[in-house]
Amino acid sequence: MPRARTTARTVALAIGAVALAAFVVLTSRVLLVLFAGVLFALVLRACACFVARHTRLPLALSLAVVSLAVVGAAVSTVVAAAPSIVEQTSALRRDLPRAMNVLRERLRREPLVAQTVGSPDASKATAPAEKLATGAVAAVGTTVEVLGALVVVFFVGVYGAAQPEAYERALRAILPNRHRDRASRAAREAARELTRWLVGRLVAMLFVGVTCGVAFAVLHVPLALTLAVLAGLLTFVEYVGAVASAIPPVLLAYTESPVTALWVLVVFTVLHVIEGYVLTPLLARAAVHFPPAITLASQVLMAALVGPLGLTFSTPLLVVVVTAVRTWRREATDEDEDRAGGEASPTAPASARLRRSAS
Repeated sequence: MPRARTTARTVALAIGAVALAAFVVLTSRVLLVLFAGVLFALVLRACACFVARHTRLPLALSLAVVSLAVVGAAVSTVVAAAPSIVEQTSALRRDLPRAMNVLRERLRREPLVAQTVGSPDASKATAPAEKLATGAVAAVGTTVEVLGALVVVFFVGVYGAAQPEAYERALRAILPNRHRDRASRAAREAARELTRWLVGRLVAMLFVGVTCGVAFAVLHVPLALTLAVLAGLLTFVEYVGAVASAIPPVLLAYTESPVTALWVLVVFTVLHVIEGYVLTPLLARAAVHFPPAITLASQVLMAALVGPLGLTFSTPLLVVVVTAVRTWRREATDEDEDRAGGEASPTAPASARLRRSAS
């Protein structure tokens, strides 16, 4: 009879795990949009706490001020810069395939390249450019979906930043009593680590975007504003974003001259070396760090499972998972020490709790 109950429990757990995995896979895009809202909530909360600490305003009023400032900045950017960015983006869709054809023709004039790849016909030569242009047009069709996701992210972020305790209580309510305190501490630690990581990424994005804009303007790279905005946004994705954001400006600069393309490549290399080895370590000195191989592996896995959205949020998800698991295991170890020490000395549990709070 006990064996039958154990078997039934195992089968039920297996079915539940499969159902949960299927739910996550089927709703992965929605879950990632909600996760983006959580990231936005952490940013809003951190900014509101900063404002409240330096202005002595109540936290709720500081959050309202920060939210209105975000909305005002977004509207001002759309009114002031959107027409130029839209015009340059349209030009980018038109000029990028042409830049690829120019690069292909120049490479084909090289004897070694011509002997290696041969002389394909014109229809095959223009196929990659046509595919790229088709993909760009298809991307325009997702504008409504992107805008809807941004609205969801904004409101999830505002409500999450306003009442984080309510969501912590909801998490505690679905867990057994013995795990609630441990889960609360793991969630708080994950939120702290994720906030540190986000601050580092946002400052790095601003640094790369501004410096790329100045460098592209000095080098007279076509569509400098759009390419700088793209470089800043793609910096959010570690490693892969740096490579992806370098391809369009290098191609467009190559249409001007190979020397300009080389200078653009040098600028990208120097900026991302400064961002990766100087700026980010200084900003996120106390945050969790991962070897590049682990970060790239998580990006490849999430890109294969979810697509570009998974690639974008793979690193912050990794920060949350690793921090939560590490904190959970540390809490479990401290609780085991509390129980073992309680049998030997009545003061041992208090000392273990002091060690935990100090860490």
